Amino acid sequence: MSAKLFATISDCSEQQFSFFVAGKPETQGSKSAFGRIYTDKTGKQRVAVAMAEQSKGLYAWRSAIGKVALLMRPNDWEMDGLYVLSIVFYMPRPKSHFNSKGQLKPDAPVFHAKLGDADKLLRACGDALTKICYDDDSLIVAASSIKLFCDPADGPGAHVSVSRLHEAGAAAMALALKP
Repeated sequence: MSAKLFATISDCSEQQFSFFVAGKPETQGSKSAFGRIYTDKTGKQRVAVAMAEQSKGLYAWRSAIGKVALLMRPNDWEMDGLYVLSIVFYMPRPKSHFNSKGQLKPDAPVFHAKLGDADKLLRACGDALTKICYDDDSLIVAASSIKLFCDPADGPGAHVSVSRLHEAGAAAMALALKP
């Protein structure tokens, strides 16, 4: 039932637009902690901890998503409401997918089932679109993603689709599908 509900809710969009962002998709969510010991004014030893994203290209990737979304967003786009986010990630292929002539091997996989968790890729995109497509990413009520290896001629990137729901219509459809 959940697949049918997702498809039904996606069909209730009031506004929608799609765009492609070229570049290697980056994840958000895995962090590294750095700490140092110091003595405070009272003489007690304390530890200061700082967190940093592990993905070095995250900020550039999120910036690219935001710039393309801003260019492609319709002029009459509304920032309040409920949203559905759907993304197809095209990941770079390793050299092992190609033969000695540089051609893609016939048994090369289509789906990217390697590091770069789909939920963390989705999180990076959702955050990048905040204040561009919606006021806060908490307004996303449904999200989906697929990770594929890219066509060597096209290169890596992401095809992003943002839909603003017709809230009453989506709610009625969701209630109608309730078991």
